[in-house]
Amino acid sequence: MSKPRKRKSAKITPYLPEIFAPIANKPPLSSVATQLSASLVTENPTVSQTPPPEPIIAIKTEVDAVQTWEQRLGELALAYHSLWLGLIVVLAAGLRLFNLGLRSVWYDESFSLVLANRDPGTILTATAHDYHPPLWYLLLWLWEKLFGLDLIAARCLSVGWGVATVALLYLLAQKLFGSRTALLAALLAALAPFEILYSQEVRMYSFDGFLGVLLVYVFYRAYRFDTRLDWCWFGLVATLALYTLYFSVFGLVALDIFFVGAVWFSRTQKKWPRTKIWHWLVANLIIAVLYLPWLIAMLGQVARVQKAYWIQRPNPLEFLRLFDIYLFNTTNLTVPLWLATLGLILSAIVFVILFNSLRFKLRRSEKGRYRRSFELSLMLAYWLLPVLIVFVVSYLFGPIYLERSLIAFAAPVYILLARVVQVAHRPRRWLFLLVPGCLIIVAALGYYYSSRFYSQHYELEPAATYLEARYQPGDIVIHSNKLSYLPFVYLKVPGAQFLIPEQPDSPHNDLSVQTAQAITLSYTPIAEILAKVRPNQRVWVVVTDPQPDTDPQWWAKTGQSWLEQQHYKLLSQTPDTMFWGETVLLYAPG
Repeated sequence: MSKPRKRKSAKITPYLPEIFAPIANKPPLSSVATQLSASLVTENPTVSQTPPPEPIIAIKTEVDAVQTWEQRLGELALAYHSLWLGLIVVLAAGLRLFNLGLRSVWYDESFSLVLANRDPGTILTATAHDYHPPLWYLLLWLWEKLFGLDLIAARCLSVGWGVATVALLYLLAQKLFGSRTALLAALLAALAPFEILYSQEVRMYSFDGFLGVLLVYVFYRAYRFDTRLDWCWFGLVATLALYTLYFSVFGLVALDIFFVGAVWFSRTQKKWPRTKIWHWLVANLIIAVLYLPWLIAMLGQVARVQKAYWIQRPNPLEFLRLFDIYLFNTTNLTVPLWLATLGLILSAIVFVILFNSLRFKLRRSEKGRYRRSFELSLMLAYWLLPVLIVFVVSYLFGPIYLERSLIAFAAPVYILLARVVQVAHRPRRWLFLLVPGCLIIVAALGYYYSSRFYSQHYELEPAATYLEARYQPGDIVIHSNKLSYLPFVYLKVPGAQFLIPEQPDSPHNDLSVQTAQAITLSYTPIAEILAKVRPNQRVWVVVTDPQPDTDPQWWAKTGQSWLEQQHYKLLSQTPDTMFWGETVLLYAPG
């Protein structure tokens, strides 16, 4: 028979001082505590008064010293991570405040600002016939009551939600994967041009991104701890998200699908966690009850989207483009073709490596060093399922795919990417991608900060300033499109503002009568406008570039021909390169 091996002494943790080495050969602390309690709990009262043996006192002293040292190390680690988090939050705030007033106010922002200047009743009526819920406009109404209608002040509201999203994303990633992953994920979110862009607009997307991160955070707590309070918070946050952006319903459905799958795979011996299932059902019931007052309005808006809407049906490659938008946003900004191509190629490489790494992590055994299958599956579900649902709805019912409406599901991308980088077995592979990735982000931000426009905006404020400097009392202003009319109304450009009717079959003619009345938008035929013009009265015309799926000669057929018939002659016209997206013309009676 072979001799039994002698049990080796436990190794000392390398970060402990050598003075605590004798503890490694001592009995476990639990057994010492058991012997001590057994010696104290006795029927003889005189035994409890005797002092404990000297070895027990020595062990207790040494254990207290080790715990004190570990506590100090924990405090240092907390201070270290808090310092880095503070720097990342400051960086996020600086990037979102930098050049905040550079870009001109555009149609969507002016829509928010003009509508938020109305009373809450008018806001509810207008949004009930629009395409977005009312919570953001009510919040902006309250913000404007406190800080006014200034564009910079209004944009600061979105800046605040964008910075708060970075901090909350850190808390979520820390709960899921620890502080190191959380710091890297927060840094990715702070630097993402996509997040910065919508943190500088007076729209609901930055606020919806915050609620999206908060929703998955409270869901994780509710699933793990299964308390009534956590499930109530989940119901409340989900309701707020639904009252902010309708796309939040896809995130809620994704979490519900994940809950069903997690409960199914985690059941033991065919026993179901009935309490957890009951709490989940009650939380969804709370959401349904709280959202019931707005349900009729939402159904009406869905019918209007199916009838006519300007969004195009996405192609399958849009999924890869969405990944580029989350990371670099090069295909959503006005950047050179070479930069957009590099961003798309690098996004494809990162996407393949990320999924390959996640597939490996999810297939490892339960005792794997880095296995967090529940957390990884939660992030994957919250990222992929909403996007997949949007694609399915766009093909089966009607196109609704819009990148900025999917901002709430960008957080899982940053967290998953940070997790894979942190636990990578070959870190050098990521270093080769880090350098070009940083260069692309810097280049994208450089173009974003140095340009007064990007692919979706018109340069309206300089045009308004140009017209205002040359305005004469009695001049009137005619707009060929509401994209310039509403910003001019918000900017209070002098002169009576008129808007000619849009094409009857245009998908961009999507405003309801109630919404148009709330924002003081009305269409006036060119004949009625010219009938109001007095002799020798000049006419300014702001012609915006034609939108997709519209007749590019619409203004020439409806407006310009009428001016020529009334013997108006063209006095001046701004060059096409002077203002991006529109041309300003001046007519006078011939």
